[in-house]
Amino acid sequence: MWSLGILLGLLILVYLFAWYGYRHEAPQAAFGVTFSTVMAKQLGFAPSEVYDAIINDLGVRYVRIPVYWADVEKERGHMDFAEYDYFVRRAEENGVRLILAVGRKLPRWPECFIPAWAKNLPESEIEDGLLNQIRETVTRYKDSPAVTGWQVENEPYFKFGANCGAEKVSEEYVRREIALVRSLDARPIAVTDSGEQGRWLWAASGADVLGITMYNHAWNPTLGLVRFHFGPGFYRLKYWLLQLLLGPKLVQVYELQAEPWGPTLLPGYSVALQKELMSIEELRKAIKYARQTGFDTFYLWGAEWWYWMGKTQNDWNYWNEMKELMKQGV
Repeated sequence: MWSLGILLGLLILVYLFAWYGYRHEAPQAAFGVTFSTVMAKQLGFAPSEVYDAIINDLGVRYVRIPVYWADVEKERGHMDFAEYDYFVRRAEENGVRLILAVGRKLPRWPECFIPAWAKNLPESEIEDGLLNQIRETVTRYKDSPAVTGWQVENEPYFKFGANCGAEKVSEEYVRREIALVRSLDARPIAVTDSGEQGRWLWAASGADVLGITMYNHAWNPTLGLVRFHFGPGFYRLKYWLLQLLLGPKLVQVYELQAEPWGPTLLPGYSVALQKELMSIEELRKAIKYARQTGFDTFYLWGAEWWYWMGKTQNDWNYWNEMKELMKQGV
């Protein structure tokens, strides 16, 4: 009976710490963004327009870019890197540090991006084709001084997305991708996982860096808006447990929510609801909360939306807010 009481007491202490007990900001923090050609096009822009604005006006110096297989190899056997060449060249010219993400499951909906010509191929041929595209991508950009690391797949062990078959990538295949990238370049390799629902262990075990998400709300088709009420200690406890099991491991926030998550893809619902779900005040709270987790590197999720709000709605408040934040980064 006593042991049960002690266990219950410990669980209560862990709960209180995870939700309320940890507030510790890193002495310095670096802020960047994830930039997606898919999202730029979804909002009606040429990707180069948004990318240049992010670098030149917003002043971002840390950018994570998914290199979509569906973008690069629209025709089987013919790879066209012209668009990504532009992004890398502009980064080199402006002192921007890039993380390039490769794989089948990459940031933005529908999560998996397979060329139309490959979708009905046997799985073995799809895997071989993807490995070839990864090889070409890493080989092409490994000598760029702007590229500081690679990301292999996006949340591969978290079942979420469309166009993905089983909606997650097998551990064996992720290991093959990591081994390929590592054989081509010595820069650090990141694998990502859901900060809220992921176990972290599988993603971190084969990587140099674990990239996690940090969300304050989501939209459920049945429940509607769902707000997360985790305290900063929730992420810190998972971090400490990871260190205990794997030893020292670098954890960074690769997807910090700074845009609304609503009933349909942006911009397919009212601007009023968009601003309600992610007001300036909510954005500030998300930044403050992220700092309190003690992590020191954050890639914000929403730069294309901030630009869309300014260009199409004449509301530059989000853009200007983030411009000030970027000035504070290291």
